[in-house]
Amino acid sequence: MKNTILKYIILPNFLILSLLINNSCDRFTEVGLPKNQITREVVFKDDQLAKSAMAGVYRSLDEQGFLSGAPSGAQLVLAAYADELQAYGSATTDAAIFYNLSHMATTDKIKNLWTITYTQIYNINAVIEGVENSDSLSSEVKNRLKGEGYFLRALLHLYLTQTFGSIPYVTSTNYQVNQSIGKLGTSQVYAQCKTDLETAVPLLPATLAVGNRVYPTKMAAYTVLARMAYYEKNWDSALQYSNLVIADVQYKMEADLNKVFLKDSSGSIWHLLPFGATYNAYQGNVFILNTAPPTNVALRQDFIDEFETGDQRKAAWIGQKTDAQNKTYYYPYKYKQYYTSPTSLEYSVILRVEELYLIRAEAYIKKGQYDLGIADINTIRNRAGLASLANTTDQNILINALIQERRSELFTEFGHRFYDLKHYDFADVIMISKKGQWRPYFKLLPLPASELLLNPNLNPQNDGY
Repeated sequence: MKNTILKYIILPNFLILSLLINNSCDRFTEVGLPKNQITREVVFKDDQLAKSAMAGVYRSLDEQGFLSGAPSGAQLVLAAYADELQAYGSATTDAAIFYNLSHMATTDKIKNLWTITYTQIYNINAVIEGVENSDSLSSEVKNRLKGEGYFLRALLHLYLTQTFGSIPYVTSTNYQVNQSIGKLGTSQVYAQCKTDLETAVPLLPATLAVGNRVYPTKMAAYTVLARMAYYEKNWDSALQYSNLVIADVQYKMEADLNKVFLKDSSGSIWHLLPFGATYNAYQGNVFILNTAPPTNVALRQDFIDEFETGDQRKAAWIGQKTDAQNKTYYYPYKYKQYYTSPTSLEYSVILRVEELYLIRAEAYIKKGQYDLGIADINTIRNRAGLASLANTTDQNILINALIQERRSELFTEFGHRFYDLKHYDFADVIMISKKGQWRPYFKLLPLPASELLLNPNLNPQNDGY
């Protein structure tokens, strides 16, 4: 593919296929032009066209990359890479490659994940630049789109650095800059993410109504800032940002576990809109087993066995299918809709308030405020039908309980388990016990070999690869 500077923005509906097709570029700084191209200058003279440009970004996020629940998304392979899913397909499938830890720097899925994500970032930057340079858009639309752009750019870079380590932080569509861009360390990436999120906050709406949280809000930005503080073990910031969301009466945990992943869930902070009015989140189609044995993935037996007796999440969020030999397989059943319904019932939940209770619990525990930490853990446990933890000041007991709650609450949701294993610094201990071929350097994926050849400034390769 020839090197080109993107001067065009891709619109959804009649151009959305071009957006998806053109993700197969040779490097993340190359983005092909759709056949029906509309110049940026035209798009950003009209509020509706500008909003449609950002809608194309959201459609891409739902279809591919770190935030996608689709078969091509990272959610499935990261769960197989850690200790949640077992692969049953051929050794060449993406899930099997990650499950078997046979990935390499030349693995197609790794290259695609990198390229797709940077293509998404590139298109986000195109929206930000188009909005900033427009003198025709209304101030309301300009603020909203810029806020969404900064938020999305931060979140995607956060996933990249959590997965690959040192990475480029791309803030421009300038090809001459991007073709030789270097890497930043994780702490530097975090700093850039914070800057983008803090820039986004005053531009975003405070909240959106239940069932319509398909765009980022201030609450979504606070949630990502809280997650970053959790990763960095900055417990004061973790408390600050988690409190901002939990204190908002519009964001409440659903008492009924079967309502958590419905589009009208009050605990949903941000979710992605499905493809059409009768479509549902991809996760039901990806995970639900209609036949057994599985042809792609199912939950690991040791994961099932680790649920505490009486945990209602096991009944509500895990389905099962038995084959002709009477062997039972288990699958994630958080999303109940396999395909379409008369109207959409389930949206793909990217951020939800339960995560903030778990982040705040750890912050309280680490700061020695054990009673408050226990109360937050018990909020999650009690909703799942489990008895409250007894009061204790033993930090090890409380952290182990918290780890189990995160495992049972957030399983198969966009890599939480993989990133948690690293956060608690027990990835090697856990993974070696479950996958003998695990190596310490597997805590990061390799940088795509093709990218290192095209841009030497991305060297060195991650250790071990």
